[in-house]
Order: sequence, then C-alpha cells, then structure tokens
Amino acid sequence: MNHDFLKRMKKIALVAIAAISGFAVTGCDDEIDKSNRFTFKGELISTYLEKNPEKFSNFVSILGKAKIGKKTSGSILKTLSTYGSYTCFAPTNEALDKFLAEEYEKYLNGEDTGITDPSIEFLSDSMATVIAKNHIIEMAYKTIDVSSGSFPGSSMSGRFTTIFPEVGDDGHTYLKLNNSARIITQDLEMENGYIQVIDGVLNPSNKLLPELIGAHKSFSLFHSAIMLTGLDSLLNIFELDPEWDGTREYNGGLASEPASKAPYPKYNYQRYTVLVEPDELYHSLGYETLDDIIELANKWYTTTFDGKPITDDIRNDYTHRDNPLNQYVAYHIIDRQLKYRSSTSPGGFIMENYVNGGYSSLVNLNQNFDSYEYYETMMPSTIIKVTKPYTNPALKQDLVLNYSQDMGQRCMNPEMRDHMNVVVEMFETTVSKYPNLANFDQGARNGIIHVIDKILIYNEDEMAGNILNERMRMDISALFPELTNNDVRWDLSTSDELITYIPSGFCKGFIQNNENCEVYYYRPHVTYLGSWANYQGDEWIVEGLYDFQYRIPHVPAGTYEIRFGYPQGYYRGVCQFYFDGKICGIPVDLRWSNDTKAIIGWIADYDKDSNIEYTEEEKKENDKAMRNRGYMKGPASIVLDKSVARGTMRDSEQSIRKIIGTFRLEKGKDYWLRFKDVTENSDGNNQFDQDYIEIVPTSVINNPNIPEDIY
Repeated sequence: MNHDFLKRMKKIALVAIAAISGFAVTGCDDEIDKSNRFTFKGELISTYLEKNPEKFSNFVSILGKAKIGKKTSGSILKTLSTYGSYTCFAPTNEALDKFLAEEYEKYLNGEDTGITDPSIEFLSDSMATVIAKNHIIEMAYKTIDVSSGSFPGSSMSGRFTTIFPEVGDDGHTYLKLNNSARIITQDLEMENGYIQVIDGVLNPSNKLLPELIGAHKSFSLFHSAIMLTGLDSLLNIFELDPEWDGTREYNGGLASEPASKAPYPKYNYQRYTVLVEPDELYHSLGYETLDDIIELANKWYTTTFDGKPITDDIRNDYTHRDNPLNQYVAYHIIDRQLKYRSSTSPGGFIMENYVNGGYSSLVNLNQNFDSYEYYETMMPSTIIKVTKPYTNPALKQDLVLNYSQDMGQRCMNPEMRDHMNVVVEMFETTVSKYPNLANFDQGARNGIIHVIDKILIYNEDEMAGNILNERMRMDISALFPELTNNDVRWDLSTSDELITYIPSGFCKGFIQNNENCEVYYYRPHVTYLGSWANYQGDEWIVEGLYDFQYRIPHVPAGTYEIRFGYPQGYYRGVCQFYFDGKICGIPVDLRWSNDTKAIIGWIADYDKDSNIEYTEEEKKENDKAMRNRGYMKGPASIVLDKSVARGTMRDSEQSIRKIIGTFRLEKGKDYWLRFKDVTENSDGNNQFDQDYIEIVPTSVINNPNIPEDIY
C-alpha cells in the first residue's frame, strides 16, 4: 500500500452492509409479523425516543445519565442525536420498571446488582452507563442483516447480542435477544440508524467465565474440573488496564493527516473461548463422575510439556500445569473470545460472510477450498485448528475443530477418531438439544462458552502426523489475540476509519525494537490484481525505520519451512530477516521494481500480451526456478478481483512468498521472527506490510506422491 492510498483510505466512509442470508431469522422471515415494521425518516434516534415518552421516558432518562467514555462527560443520549450509525435496542417503560424491581429484589436478598433503589431517578450514572451501553451498537443493522446467532457488531459495552426466532403465545414469531427479551417492533428506520423496540432489558451476565459455567447445570462436571485444576484463576482475568481510555486518537506518523486521526483500540481486555462438553455428552459415553474425567485425562496425557513421563507427584497435583487433568481442561480454552461466526463484525472463529466495500470473504476466500484458522490454547505449546470444510458435503455447514486430512477421514490412532472432527454447536442448536440449557447464557464478561459434540483431546502424534501435517497459512493479524479480544480485527463499527493505531506493548507477542516506528491495523478493504493483494483483506503495517519481531505460534516438534507472504511496494524498503536471533541470509529488497522482479524470477502463467499460455510443465519449471531463488508466487486460492478472469494472488506479480528458511522447531520453545529495515540511506519513511506466514512441515514439501499444490 503506498502513501497516496493510505490517505485515500483515511477518507473512505463505510458502505452499506450487504444483507446476508443463512440464519434462521431470514429463513423464518415470512412467519414474522411484518406489520411491526415502520419507517420514520427525518428523525434521529434520540428525537424519536424523546417524542414518545409514554413508551420510552425511562430509557431516555437512562441514556441522559449514561456517559460515552471514562474520560468524557458527554452522554449517550447526546451521541444518539448525531448523524452517526447506530442500532438502538429500546426497552419499553414497562420493561425497565420490571427489570429495576427484579434487580432491587435481588439486591435486598444480598446480591450485588448495583440497583439499590427501584426508581429511575435514583439510578446511579455508572449503572445507567452499563444499562445504556448494552443496548447500543455503533453500526446500523436491520434484522435481515443478522446471520447465525448474533447481531454482527458488539454493543458499546463490548458484548455480543444473540438472536433467534421464537413463537409467542399469540402465534407470532418474534426475534428473541440474549435468550431474554423479544423484539416487539423491529427495524424503525431513523436518519442515524435503526430502533428495535424490546419487551425486556438486555442484561448480559456480569459473571466471569468460571462462575457462568458453574451456573449451568449441564456443565457441572467440566466446572468441577476447572475448579480442581485451579484454572478458574486464569479464567477470572478480564480488565488488563482499568484506566484504559478507548476514546483516544493518535495524531502522527505517516498515515495521518492534519484533520484525520487513527483511533486507539476501544478496550484493553483479556477474553477467552471455553469449549465445553455438557454432562449429557459425558454420561452418554459412560463418564458419570469427575473421577471418570480424571481417568480419561490420565489415559491421554502421559507426558509433561517437555516430553518427560508424568510422575505421581504431578499426577496427584491437579494445579500443576503438567497434570493430565490440567492439560485436558487447558486445551479447551482459547486465548481469545471467538463468536460462532464473523459476519461483518469482529471476533468470529473464521472470517465468513464478511463484506466491506469491495472486499467480500465469500468471493476473495474461494469456497472451492476450506476456510481455516489456527489458534493457540491455554495448554502450553499447543494450537487448535478450526475449519469450515466447504469441500466436505457432510460438514460444510459446520465449524469443525481439528479437522483431519482426506476430508476428515484420516486417522493415525483409531482411538483418536472419536476426539477429532469435533463440531462447535450453534447457540440455537444447544438450547434446543439440551433441556437443562434452555436458558443458556453463553456470554461472560470476559469471554464466551461454546458447546461441542465430542470429547476434545490433544494428541501430539495425531496432530503432527495428520491434522497439522499440512501447509499452515496464518494471517499475521491472527497471531495476536489482543486484536480479536478488543474488537480491532475485522471490525466495522464506531467510525468511518478503516485504521486502528496499535500502541507499543499492546500485543504481548509483538515487540518494537525501534521506537521510531508506528504500527497500524487496516481493516479489510478491496484487493485487486496489480495492486494491494492481501490474504484476508486486512493489513498490519509498521511505518518508519522499522525493527520489530513477533513470536510464531507453537506447533508440534519437527522440521518446518517458514515463509513470509507480502505485497511488494515502493516503500517496503530492504529488510534483514532474523529467526531465533540469528540472521537469515542476505537482506531482501521488498520494493517493487524491475530489479526485484529479475531477482525473484516471477513469470506469469499466461502472457496476455502475446496470448501465450504456458504448459503445466513450463509452469512447474518456472516455480522451481523461483524456489531456487528463495521465492514463491502467491496462493492461487485467494481471489483478488472477480471481474478479472485471472484474478488470484498467483497472477499478481506483487504477491510474493519469501522463503525465510528451514528450521527445527522444538516443543515448548518460543521462536521469534525479526524484521529490520537496512535500506541504504533510508529516510525512515518506509512502510512494511505483512500479510501472512506459512509454517510447512518438510514432509509436505518433500512428499513425492503428493506434491505441494499451488493453492
């Protein structure tokens, strides 16, 4: 991306969100009472609420008391009087009266609800802020914009809002939010967004994950395991910096203009995803008690993280991180909050149904191939693979954990067959499948709970020889859980900016060795042939005299080729690569020029000027010549522009994979990639654009029977 484009990016306003189908709300649309839909153009959300006191005077009072930020005095009511873009879930007066009375009753019974009086006038500003922020999303959504279980954007409180259809006593189908309140009048269109009138108050659980898991009867066995291992202390972490000001903006650096600033991340939270087997699943497989779960763990987890046999002392100390039960539970915890699906919003397991301007994940991430991500878990030195297996008709609608090779069929250890290809259940599936979870609340303050359909086990041999015995391609932004946990990655809300400034130290797996550089995250945007081609449409930019490093994810012990994917550009500079503190080869010129083209040896598969299509053998020879120089073409599975017949990364001479080297990676050891600007006579204005890395077992590269494909 060049500087002119950076400036244009700063001025791009968000386009309308494409209507996305695929969730039951859309499928049941004909059954929903459409007479409840009205249009009130010409009014702002605040104006409409204030003009209807018989319905919303209580809510208006709360919005007036609620503060937009910790360091600002402006009210949320004032915010809703601006020409922004909002979704407002507006509870009626009756709903708020009932809610305050119920919360006050809990308070009298010793529960800390924050409601010390049932009257609106005595509601504290802090409680008003909590209530108000749960009801506002900083992006305008109609109900038809909803896909698979939740509104796309997070609320101002950083919480997601689940939604599914429910037939009422009157025979109408209503949309139910957070399994508690129904939309009784939907899609009131205002000049600055939509109002969804609701018959209850959205009050997502204030519990942290251990308490919320323990509150559900069906999770008693797994909750007992959490408590016995002491991992509840880990799952009680939430607010990393209580003084964090998410309203700050950064003014400076190459991407800025006098009248345009880059916002900081909105939050500084630690969140988690917990994958839980319900008691009903355990019982169906003969595991009745916690002792049975302990025995199961002892069967599978027989060594410490450094490969030594587990001693009796460790086996009897459940809080020891090497303890089998501790390992078992920790592998169920991912280091970031992942919603079921990412649909025009941050925080999904994989990028799916994401649309922003000219970028569409359904187009750019070709569904002739599986979509996937890799995440580290809280079991040290392990990752979990998440797949949307589009190529497998039996599972193509599912999110699958540790999907095995050969369309999910390969298995090295027959006993592992029941512990891989684990399906993450949709929210509506869980509440209908398990009677004890009819009132399931999956959202804690610091994360989310997902029910799975098999017992999840980590087995090093199965992972190394089967599940992860593949080319692992990881978007750079996916390496840093802080981006997902704080609504940075893939987010479209809060402003018309596509850029977020990432302050030094915000991502613990990323270190800036030179203070004379700045880091920015660019949300997905149009990528096209001959220009800025990006794997998932987003960019992680380091600007200035760059010198930085990041830790690569832990993978099973083995020998791997590590590649770095990047788009060439005029301002990339000359980079010296380091791995594990050691220099990797000579400096690499990342700039786009005839000289670098000659060095790389990039030759198009199809010469459009002479209308010549090279033969498959000639293409392979060209690819081999590039590899001998230490380079590869971009992947052919990533589409850049659907209007161009040959519009994949492989067809773009700017999309390059640099082979950094082949390395032996040991279990439990941290490995860091370092990138240093060594451009001769550098003016300090370079712009390093990272796209993705590939960690590829040499067994995949050297397999004579199944050569590595071009995708």
